[in-house]
Amino acid sequence: MDAYNGHIINLTFAKKTNKRSNNQNRYYWAVIIPIFKNAIRESWGELWSIAETHEFLKSNCNYIEFVNEDTGEIIRKVRSTTENTTVIQEEFHEKCRQLCSTFFDTEIPLPDKDLKIEF
Repeated sequence: MDAYNGHIINLTFAKKTNKRSNNQNRYYWAVIIPIFKNAIRESWGELWSIAETHEFLKSNCNYIEFVNEDTGEIIRKVRSTTENTTVIQEEFHEKCRQLCSTFFDTEIPLPDKDLKIEF
């Protein structure tokens, strides 16, 4: 504690939550992102980077909405996936799967399915 003598320190108390799991993270980057990139390439003829695809998915599937009660206007705040709990990350994955299915008519398999991808 001597290292803190004479210094102002901040203490933060927060509810403990389980952050997204390593398996969820691997599934997202190894399955969801490549399938989405391929769907974009096949449907739109555009070759997107991993980062562009990730930003697209965050802005469309991982956000919080704020509503102006007076006007009904809705503003989205994109969330970082690094702060997602395991539950929120799975909800994000489900939204990604739904978006890919409805928009590109492409299925993204659930994590427990065997998959072989050929591009």
